[in-house]
Amino acid sequence: MSRRDFKEMTLADQGMILLNNGKHLTVLKRGGQLMNLFSIEDFFVEVYYSLLSEDIEKIEIVTDYSKIDKYIDENQKEDKLQIN
Repeated sequence: MSRRDFKEMTLADQGMILLNNGKHLTVLKRGGQLMNLFSIEDFFVEVYYSLLSEDIEKIEIVTDYSKIDKYIDENQKEDKLQIN
């Protein structure tokens, strides 16, 4: 599956593809939102989930790889907190 094929799917279809074929890498909590990072095929996808409405707000293909740094940085902070 290409990025283009994925992008053209409905939100529901994208979610099913991620659940069945994607690999969940990590999650960040920002306010009332969970940001989940997945890998699928040869690209990364962010899933934005609202804790208030309990709905997926959007699913985006990561095109700016610097976004992945925020997941790495946050996980490194959590690792340091657990060690201390």
